[in-house]
Amino acid sequence: VQAHVCKHLQTEAKGCDALVLWLDCDREGENICFEVMAHTQPSMRSPQNVYRAKFSAIGEKDIKQAMARLGVPNEAEAKAVDARQEIDLKVGVAFTRFQTRFFQGKYGNLDSSLISYGPCQTPRWASAWPATSASHRLSRSPSGRCGQS
Repeated sequence: VQAHVCKHLQTEAKGCDALVLWLDCDREGENICFEVMAHTQPSMRSPQNVYRAKFSAIGEKDIKQAMARLGVPNEAEAKAVDARQEIDLKVGVAFTRFQTRFFQGKYGNLDSSLISYGPCQTPRWASAWPATSASHRLSRSPSGRCGQS
């Protein structure tokens, strides 16, 4: 599938004078910009004309504003994503190895041939933990119920 997408991008870029990238306005979107550029710029007539649209909605007014304020893709943000992905991979491999060895033979019914860990879940878990803890500390009172005046 990826090869098909790359070939499609190369075909569409042939003879183009400019490329305007409309991707998510976050670091991941910035990273995808550079992936697209790697496949399109060699086929473009003017490979230096690459622009980045920044938008937060897809209404007519928002699209026109984004088009009027085109910038360039941010390579530093794209490289930050590459670095985070590399760190996630290395931490994931190390911790998977550690916890697989730790749990082997500890529980009879646990298939411990591989106990995988993905560090990308950690930030979400860390933000959910305080919210869950706080909700358990709240006291319930009749005045907080819906439908009562």
